[in-house]
Amino acid sequence: MLFCRKKSLSPLQTKQHTKRKPRVLVVVSNDKSDLYFANCLIQSANVVAVVVENQIEAKTVEFHIQKIIRLLKTPTVLIRKIPGKIVHAYRRKFAIYHQDAYKTDFGEYGYRLFTKPGCEVLHTQGVNDINEFENVEWIEEQNPDLIAVCGASIFKHKLLSIPLHGVLNLHGGLSQKYRGLFTTDWAIYNNEPEYIGATVHFMSSGIDDGDVIYQGRPTIEEADNPNSLYVKVVKLGVKMMLQAIKDIENNSVHTVPLKTKGKLYLGDYYGPHYLNKTWKYYQQGLIRNYCRNKLQRDKAVIKKLLVPFKATD
Repeated sequence: MLFCRKKSLSPLQTKQHTKRKPRVLVVVSNDKSDLYFANCLIQSANVVAVVVENQIEAKTVEFHIQKIIRLLKTPTVLIRKIPGKIVHAYRRKFAIYHQDAYKTDFGEYGYRLFTKPGCEVLHTQGVNDINEFENVEWIEEQNPDLIAVCGASIFKHKLLSIPLHGVLNLHGGLSQKYRGLFTTDWAIYNNEPEYIGATVHFMSSGIDDGDVIYQGRPTIEEADNPNSLYVKVVKLGVKMMLQAIKDIENNSVHTVPLKTKGKLYLGDYYGPHYLNKTWKYYQQGLIRNYCRNKLQRDKAVIKKLLVPFKATD
């Protein structure tokens, strides 16, 4: 994600210290993985508020009517689109990644928020308008010590400057290799499953390139597929985020700067062509082949990990 120039301060860098649990405000989208992230933090940290950001523009009946009229006025365009629509409909019904056995599953935590008493919730209205005055004002009124983010859009300076202990982001990739979106899928597409992982970092002015608090890699098994690996990455990332929050509470957070930035993959890069290729490679045994040569392939990645995370459970 993109963020304005604002180096978030760790508790060790702030003048004020407190032994109370930091007041955490969570910012997520409506995606299953983001709701899972929010629910886990609500259950395990002192979450005082959650912002669920609207990132999809609602398509009204009027929108669809206008689209149909435009296509009818340009029959050549309509003819070109028909084959693509047929293929899309076929994939929605028969593609392996839409089959129940392969769908991304975060359980009930992926469907709605399970808040506790005293935890306020804000649903933003406009698309990607997290930085609008009324939203920033609402967040400021919650008086958060820390903001924890997963899947949010661009934060501007005013928003980044609100929490005393800064803004933490869960990035679903190893930032020195993969930045941006769909990083688990890109690692598979590029035949680099060894680089599947997660990073918890302080937000900076760049995209997924702030000072790193923790990095981790999930255990990959032959039975895994692209979606199950994404679930593993998110669950590992949640554990790292919760540990980072504890470290901030104990004034023991340690960060390492990201000196080498990985390739940036924006959301619109990963279209249907790449999605289908990724799953084709999976079906051809890419994950299985990696698992059978895991020790050798992991050597280079392990050396590059910044602040490796060690789960306590």
